[in-house]
Amino acid sequence: MTAETIPKWVAQEIQDAQFKESEEWEGSGYILDINKNDRKIDVQFYEKLPEGRYIATLDVPKETNIESLELAKVYLFKFKAFKATLSEKVVTFLKEKYALQMDNIYRFELLSLEKLDAEADVSSAPAEDEDAEE
Repeated sequence: MTAETIPKWVAQEIQDAQFKESEEWEGSGYILDINKNDRKIDVQFYEKLPEGRYIATLDVPKETNIESLELAKVYLFKFKAFKATLSEKVVTFLKEKYALQMDNIYRFELLSLEKLDAEADVSSAPAEDEDAEE
């Protein structure tokens, strides 16, 4: 049995998609993966993004020091969302062939991020000794 691949005409439409800026979004979450060569990060958001997902790949601009980013640390992300609408032919193909309802594709570009202190204020005072006699 051979693995199925997406037909070239579908891949070509997705590759040639004309993205238009839709809006700026903000959300908190943590970085799952950092691709330094392609300057991309995969982010798990705590809030559902307006288009329904919780995980997104963000393009990291050259002005951002990608070496300073840390996995599994909580950040506040501000980013632009770009959207491209797929043709009815591709939408129908994906729905019929893969049971995938996808009318649009998205690209995300990081604008800024701020590391949040996810650790609650923990008292450094020693715990009371419950066994101490009075």
